[in-house]
Amino acid sequence: MRKLRRYIAENVYSRCGQVVTRLAESGLIARPEMPESETEIREWWLVSPQLGRALHDAGQPVVQFCELWMWGRTQGEARLEDDPEIRNAAR
Repeated sequence: MRKLRRYIAENVYSRCGQVVTRLAESGLIARPEMPESETEIREWWLVSPQLGRALHDAGQPVVQFCELWMWGRTQGEARLEDDPEIRNAAR
């Protein structure tokens, strides 16, 4: 569990929902949705490029804008340590 917490501390920076909303409203990004699924994006997180790529490769909603990587998290109520996508990326 320590290893996972360290990975999160090094790769998940902060929530960034307003950033994604403002970029989408400005037309600078297309706000990603999950059309193949009933799953809803509950919150957006600013993540490292390494984690952003891993989440993108796993089919998760990820937005890249310049050097920023933002992940649309679907497990809104769970702790980050309990999120299966974070656990898989940390492996």
